[in-house]
Amino acid sequence: MTGQVPDNLIYNKSSYSIVGLKGEGLPSPFDYGLEPISPHTANWRGFIMTYMIAENHLLVQEMTVTVKDLKKKPPLINGVNPETKKEGLLHLTYKSLKFKTQFTGKILIAKDFIDSMYVHMGFQSPLSFKTVIELKISDGALIKVTDFSEIMKDYRKLNISDGKIGPTENLQEWIGRTFSLDYDF
Repeated sequence: MTGQVPDNLIYNKSSYSIVGLKGEGLPSPFDYGLEPISPHTANWRGFIMTYMIAENHLLVQEMTVTVKDLKKKPPLINGVNPETKKEGLLHLTYKSLKFKTQFTGKILIAKDFIDSMYVHMGFQSPLSFKTVIELKISDGALIKVTDFSEIMKDYRKLNISDGKIGPTENLQEWIGRTFSLDYDF
């Protein structure tokens, strides 16, 4: 198995991986009638999203979707036509979407990955990053920012795991955790 390519979020002009998610209201390709298919083992979902925080709002910046083929013209999303690339499968990339989400919940973002903590399964653990920040969002508006970097550092020193770092007795349960973005501290 392979570690999964994460969605990204641009915050304060830096790019972060989304490593945790609790809430609802994030758009997906399914909202536009697209049916993603996995292009490779590092992207089982078949799509990658890029978000950004601008003027204290969570916006969709870019959406890349892989589909088998389309019987009709790809949909416009926020007035944007996708760039298309055919390599057996059809890859659609919607750039500069810049539309506000209605998301309410929390998003855990991280950067500065610690290579020695890479796990060949699912999404990487928040513990595997030096910089970890939680964004609390209500109806698309950023309302609170909490830096968890020191807490993650302390957890690493104490060898505290979130259950994603290595297989446990119940392999199926562990695989489920690695593919989940749910988190709890």
